[in-house]
Amino acid sequence: MTAPGRHDVRCRPAGDDDVAVLADLRRAWTEEDAGAVVDDPGYGGRFDAFWAAEALRRTHWIAELDGEGVGMASVVTMARMPQPGEPDSAWGYVHHLYVRPGCRDRGVGRALLDAVVAEARQRGFHQLLLNPRPRSLPFYRRSGFVSADHLLVLPLSR
Repeated sequence: MTAPGRHDVRCRPAGDDDVAVLADLRRAWTEEDAGAVVDDPGYGGRFDAFWAAEALRRTHWIAELDGEGVGMASVVTMARMPQPGEPDSAWGYVHHLYVRPGCRDRGVGRALLDAVVAEARQRGFHQLLLNPRPRSLPFYRRSGFVSADHLLVLPLSR
């Protein structure tokens, strides 16, 4: 999928051949938040194990500029428990939407979110949910996301 008016942005589903790109983007995000390089020799193996374990319930996308992976998004599919007399349904948890800092404000995040929403609609999801960081709230609100006052959270760590 190409962002409207941004023909240099290409957004596509990620596959097994993209694991290293996704791992690199996740590392970049972590290091951006930390403000430093994070030394973790076992990270690659843990990421590979994550990919294998989560492949059936997550859909990942990669955004590319000029063939380089500069952004990612994933959606966790949450199947709803079957209900008598109702069709099966699911909802999605938008997770790990990230764009490298030097590529922001170029339609990359919009292309990723458009791909996520299009896939959710195509699959008949009931809703999309996310837990945005404060700096991303305006982006998601412009995209139609609204506050969900009916949700509760029980923090268990941090």
